Amino acid sequence: MQAAAGELWEEHHVVFSRPDGRPLDPRQDYEEFKELLAEAGIDDRRLYDGSRHTAGTILNELGVDMPTIMEILRHTQISQTRRYVKGRSHLSKDAMRRMGEFFVPGSQLTPDIPATLDETTDSKAARSRRRRRIR
Repeated sequence: MQAAAGELWEEHHVVFSRPDGRPLDPRQDYEEFKELLAEAGIDDRRLYDGSRHTAGTILNELGVDMPTIMEILRHTQISQTRRYVKGRSHLSKDAMRRMGEFFVPGSQLTPDIPATLDETTDSKAARSRRRRRIR
């Protein structure tokens, strides 16, 4: 795109730009997106929250701890992050596996769930510093 714009190109170091290199106008981008939805016959819904829910849930399933997910989603309170995250944490899966082993010793009730010792390798002090930075 830069070659096509020639001397009209303005460098702004953005991933998506107008044909001349300037950043996209969020309002115009939003309107074009709404038009595409209408043309495709897709119901107009707020997709922003859906992507945040998806990101939070995937991060949780990957074993990322809640304070880190909270930081990524730019939440100010952990309770808000917990509303965005669906599914069980790796710690709860591990606790359920261990409880099953307690009641049925020697069995492999859930062999597909890996055992986890901690949600994160961060130290307690590192998580505390991150929480203070977020507040």
